[in-house]
Amino acid sequence: MRTEASEQTAPTADLPALTVRWEGLVVVVDSVTLNAIVRRVVRDIPEIKEFLIEPENGRLSLMAKVRKGISVPLRLHLTSLRLKDGFLGFYLEEARAFGFLRFPKWIFRRIADRLPPGMAFYYPEDRVFVLNLISFLPPELTVQIREVVCDNGEMRFVFGPSQYRLDKLIADIGTDPFED
Repeated sequence: MRTEASEQTAPTADLPALTVRWEGLVVVVDSVTLNAIVRRVVRDIPEIKEFLIEPENGRLSLMAKVRKGISVPLRLHLTSLRLKDGFLGFYLEEARAFGFLRFPKWIFRRIADRLPPGMAFYYPEDRVFVLNLISFLPPELTVQIREVVCDNGEMRFVFGPSQYRLDKLIADIGTDPFED
């Protein structure tokens, strides 16, 4: 329920009222946690027999054993991970099967095409893969990640100026979430 008083104090573009802001936050996720998450995500994909994430030497290594007739070990190295406006992008530095065969670019295009429309994009000329995370992130959240560092078995996310708008949260205080 809105009142005249609340309409008079509504935030303007010049004043970022009703927000929680932060800058300089560093979030660290170790490889054990990353691998537990990935195993949960890929558990229902019968072609993937094994999946391992190794954040080392400034890049994120992904190793997978894929079974499509025969078991094929794959290794990917991702660098330049960026999150902007709800899209996570990364550069595919290297992709090899059996440790020596270069992975064809068309496979990444096929992966992007097999996901729901608008969920993933692959730019083969630039070797960049982009995931749309907008449906997973709350619209009130604005996040800037300045840097992602992969080293010593962990991923370190260095955040720039970020914010979470509280308008909806404040407006919903005192309402019954189960009321139609």
